[in-house]
Amino acid sequence: MAILTGINTRLRGSAGDWTFSQLGGQTVARQKVAKKAIPTRTYTQMMRRVQWANIVAIYRAFVGNLHPSFEKKKQNMSDFNEFMSANIDAAPVFLTKDQARQGGAVAAAYQLTRGSLPSIVTSNNGNLTTTDISLGTLTISASTTIKAFSEAVVQNNPAFVCGDQITCFIAHQSVNAQSQVPYVDIVSLEVTLDDSDDENLLWDVVDAEGFSTLDGKLGSGGTVDGAIAWVHSRKNGTGTLVSTQHFHVTNSHLGNYTSAAARDAAIASYGGVPKEEFLTPNVDIVVAPVNP
Repeated sequence: MAILTGINTRLRGSAGDWTFSQLGGQTVARQKVAKKAIPTRTYTQMMRRVQWANIVAIYRAFVGNLHPSFEKKKQNMSDFNEFMSANIDAAPVFLTKDQARQGGAVAAAYQLTRGSLPSIVTSNNGNLTTTDISLGTLTISASTTIKAFSEAVVQNNPAFVCGDQITCFIAHQSVNAQSQVPYVDIVSLEVTLDDSDDENLLWDVVDAEGFSTLDGKLGSGGTVDGAIAWVHSRKNGTGTLVSTQHFHVTNSHLGNYTSAAARDAAIASYGGVPKEEFLTPNVDIVVAPVNP
């Protein structure tokens, strides 16, 4: 509906989204425009989005071997939900949309488990990684039995008893030379402590990569370009207890996916963040000159 007064160009009133008035002998037309919408992708939202891809990819790489990894999780929460929640505020790793679509993944210091058993402490030992699990006088070799290993662990570490399990997760990092898409290969090694098993050899059940002796303690048997973690678990009448563990990172490629350049490339690949025109008013003003 139009409500106008005046003749020719000397208009006053409104028509649709336009309002007409006179200013200094000129007809001024003001168009009412919709209020500027808040950008659908804020920077914070986009930062979350570009972090999710790698966390999801790492969880999937375990192919179910992290279950059950979180004690006392809420009834409506899955291991996946807990894993995402535990790591969404971790130091961010950025993958582009294309890298994520191709299954890219980067080993980072993610939390793998959360529970009530004492955490296994890891540290650097030159180019290798060692734990705080003392082995006493035992030096693991190809002839070490599960019994000998179990006795060494139980006798020198009060937190362990026979029947407990030690699991070693190793994430080997690689990068495709052509596409530059990063990938991880997860190795899962586990052994149950049994001081009666003198028939089976330790390295027939696990291997030296995650179960070797370093300065009298359990550690890695070689350099891992990626990440490594050991988990202590125990079955009792209420379920499975686990130690709280994070990946110990030895990934030479990690810096390529945590930099500002990697962040910007990841955000751009998802369409970027719209810029809000802060100084632009919500009204368009058009000045129409008076006819002679």
